[in-house]
Amino acid sequence: MPSQALNDAYGALLSRAPAPLFTRARKLYLNKYCLDGRSSQSPLRLFVVQETLNESVEPDPEAGPLGRIATLQSSTAELALVHWQMDEPPAQTLIQTYLQQSWQLSPSLITPCTESWFRNGGFQLRITLQRPLIWVRSSKYQETDNHSEEGKPTKS
Repeated sequence: MPSQALNDAYGALLSRAPAPLFTRARKLYLNKYCLDGRSSQSPLRLFVVQETLNESVEPDPEAGPLGRIATLQSSTAELALVHWQMDEPPAQTLIQTYLQQSWQLSPSLITPCTESWFRNGGFQLRITLQRPLIWVRSSKYQETDNHSEEGKPTKS
């Protein structure tokens, strides 16, 4: 299970990300900003590689017949560990120390990538998590009644 620190960082990152409706902007945001925070000075940084989004709309039993609850769930099972602004892989001891101290993480699968992180951000390794990170947000709203008087035949 991902640590509380990693879950909190994931939640904070996604809370500021553009809405999923803006696919390109959201992907750019996730490529640009790391889980470590915007002011990180660490030589290693952790990024979301890909997220899986699930959206659902359910009736809201507390809000009457037009009440709804929209839920967005994001999950991520793969992260990029980037040796920031460096072309060579980081030392194994640096990786282990960073993952353990920053994220209480000891992943089972770490694989190097042949390409640099987004916009030559540095050498990257891919980390597959044993359990995905999950972030959920729900919003209540009232559906509009689309059955207005318009469009009904008039009596003559």
